[in-house]
Amino acid sequence: MLEPHLEILRPGDERGNGMLFRLRLPSGLTVYGLPTPNEYGGEWDLGPTWNYLVEADQLFLVDAGRWGTGGMLVEMLEQVGRSARELDFVILSHGHEDHDGGLNELVAAGGAAVKAHAIYARLARKHPDLAPAEYKRAFPAKCWHCFMPESYYGPNCLEYHGYCDRQAVEPIGDGRHPLLPGLETLHIPGHSPDALAIWTADELLIPGDTLLPGITPWPSSLRMHAAVAGVLGPEYAEPGRIYGLERYLASIKTLKNLANGHSPAVLPAHRLFHAGRLNDMDLAQRVEEMIQHHLDRCADILRILADGPAEAEAIARGHFAPEKLKGPGLMMGKNEIVCHCELLQAAGCLVQDGRQYVATGAGDLEGFIAAI
Repeated sequence: MLEPHLEILRPGDERGNGMLFRLRLPSGLTVYGLPTPNEYGGEWDLGPTWNYLVEADQLFLVDAGRWGTGGMLVEMLEQVGRSARELDFVILSHGHEDHDGGLNELVAAGGAAVKAHAIYARLARKHPDLAPAEYKRAFPAKCWHCFMPESYYGPNCLEYHGYCDRQAVEPIGDGRHPLLPGLETLHIPGHSPDALAIWTADELLIPGDTLLPGITPWPSSLRMHAAVAGVLGPEYAEPGRIYGLERYLASIKTLKNLANGHSPAVLPAHRLFHAGRLNDMDLAQRVEEMIQHHLDRCADILRILADGPAEAEAIARGHFAPEKLKGPGLMMGKNEIVCHCELLQAAGCLVQDGRQYVATGAGDLEGFIAAI
């Protein structure tokens, strides 16, 4: 747990922007929390991205904030008595722009190596001959599924796309891998196919976006695999191995089992500090809460479908509050519904007829999830 070991070095606002903290664990491992702004505008803003400086046998940083915030991280490193030049490497929890966007400034300032899952090393590259649309030929493959309009990606993403394609990456494989003495990585796909957790024996878990307090991360969809299958190659030919809600649930169960009854300090990538308070998560309890959340959402989808077949957008409008569906929120809501409908299909609770979903009146969702 965090509370006994965490010291606030500099207070921030009620969501944690501007805060600095130091976590000193019983083993002597020290971690600094360095939040970078992560404002998109709308009901789905998460507060800052929490990046973590870990003082171990080597000095490394977990994540690098959004595009344009790397310089802030360089300054925060100096404010806690370190510098970008001292970094041995930066490791990415996953390849979303609010986690790898600041790499350009960090690497330029200190020359640190970059480590990420092997899937990131593939998807961060441009593959124009495989792109699913002409205008995405200049996008890295990890951005091919993005639904944002040109008015957004034009001014916000094109420089970032170019940098992703040039950054050298040291790839980390599937499963569990030693990172440094006493520290290992764990591949936990579901939110993102390249998601990694950092774990140190029964004491600390840094899960990226896979485990968050108070909110549930956006799950990936099995259908996202088709667009990037040619980039991933035969090693990742099975969509459910790295995409989908079923894969996500398997990953968080793995995290719970990894703890083996212990209560490690959990440092999530978002909402560590929110609404003026620290969110100190109990790992096993939070995993059970998130499983129940997905069970409840599936139950509500089946309730909506009891009135007859419906498409994903109609289900989203029936399930989410209207303010959650403003602007890009509608596309995000539809994606979440599709992910849950994929799970319900696998459990035998519904079938798809064209673009509509139809409840079967059969299946055992709870038993299906319990068996994952």
